[in-house]
Amino acid sequence: MRRRREIALRVVTAVVGGYALAAGTAAVLALALPVVQDRSEAVLTATMAALLPCVLTVVMVFAAASALRALSWTAGLTAAVWGAAWGLAALLGTMTGHGAGS
Repeated sequence: MRRRREIALRVVTAVVGGYALAAGTAAVLALALPVVQDRSEAVLTATMAALLPCVLTVVMVFAAASALRALSWTAGLTAAVWGAAWGLAALLGTMTGHGAGS
């Protein structure tokens, strides 16, 4: 029974964590890339590039020594990426005057 729980935790971590990491990566890139590209091209590039962390998360989750280690790595990376997205959004919002309060 323990083996089934381990596999179930890995599957949930891969699906939910991979999605959250991909969404955060897309957000960071969509905010950062308009510096070098048009906004519409930046969003498209960010969306396509975000598939890579999603796939790598699935591989990492099933290659990790334990399901809890995979969960902690995925949660930490996801938190870091979303923190960068929020920080970049706040920085760009204050610089351009298009923040949430504007």
